[in-house]
Amino acid sequence: MKIEEFTLERIQSLYENTVEYNLSDSGVHPYSLRELLTPAQQEQLLDVELGYGWTNGRVELRQAIARLYTGRTADEVIVTNGSAEANFLLVMSLLEPGDELVVFVPNYLQIWGWARAVGVTVKEILLREELGWTPDLDDVRKAVSTRTKMMTICNPNNPTGSVLSRETMDGLVAIAREHGIYLHADEVYKGAELEQDEPPSFADLYEKAIITSGLSKAMALPGLRIGWLVGPAQEIYASWQRKDYTSITTGAVSEFVAEIVVEPAKRQEILSRSKRILRENLALLQRWVDENSGLFSFVPPKAGGMAFIRYAMPMNSTELVHRLREERGIMLLPGDVYGMDHYIRIGIGAPAHHLEAGLQRLAAFVRAELT
Repeated sequence: MKIEEFTLERIQSLYENTVEYNLSDSGVHPYSLRELLTPAQQEQLLDVELGYGWTNGRVELRQAIARLYTGRTADEVIVTNGSAEANFLLVMSLLEPGDELVVFVPNYLQIWGWARAVGVTVKEILLREELGWTPDLDDVRKAVSTRTKMMTICNPNNPTGSVLSRETMDGLVAIAREHGIYLHADEVYKGAELEQDEPPSFADLYEKAIITSGLSKAMALPGLRIGWLVGPAQEIYASWQRKDYTSITTGAVSEFVAEIVVEPAKRQEILSRSKRILRENLALLQRWVDENSGLFSFVPPKAGGMAFIRYAMPMNSTELVHRLREERGIMLLPGDVYGMDHYIRIGIGAPAHHLEAGLQRLAAFVRAELT
């Protein structure tokens, strides 16, 4: 197996903790346990035994996650170490050499990379900027073939923050159902929609949908490392078989906290905080783009903790990001990690003063380069 370097994760892991202003994150500024839990819950946490739990996730936690979806049971849920492990188990459980996978790009390319590593043929469908970074269904119909086993989409999207309309969701389901293929959706940003109520999950719309989600992005709890897959019981069981060969189980402390935060009232409290932070920061970013309209442009995100910005200078995006890091002490993600040069991804989930200071340094650098 030859694995291509996951450039997005590599550049972040190398540099995000070495700069003064890290604007490369795509989630919302995280909670501390003291902020998140009541004093009584903090005391209960201290009594949690640090033993092994259920290898597919504590029963009560899987039941609580299942209730987030329509008509799902605990047997249709597996709890994982972050959504990254969920994506890995998905590929290893359902895709084989010679299968065909349709990936909507730009996208978080972990599934793309694992699929290529195991010999899957990966076909890309470009999300159209002129359609608000959503797919043209005619492109999808043309791309799906008799060899296609799965489509995978990130909704809300990483890196653009776009959200599929219900019409487009129904269209994708109709195409998947017509061909009898799996429809995978990474929904880790679901719940952080800024202009609309939370839409349904693909798991609510299609019997062969498989969902990746977790607590790292919209829920602002990346340090818990709790993710999950939701899907048909047989496929979830297959992923459980693979998990026995990997991390075995998630952490007892993380599962204790996760069970608290996925309950509806607490979940809505957390998502309300996330939306408040993101709306305020998006307004800040919009003002900054307007003030620097000759240098930057973007389709404003409709959800999630990031924006995908086009910049008006000839410099390669990776070169730009490294120079910004070295010369101005700010960290962004280059469009190159999504296969799209001349874009940068800017996280908008950080504290407002942090974001504003980083943006000022970014604009000053670009202006200096163009003069």
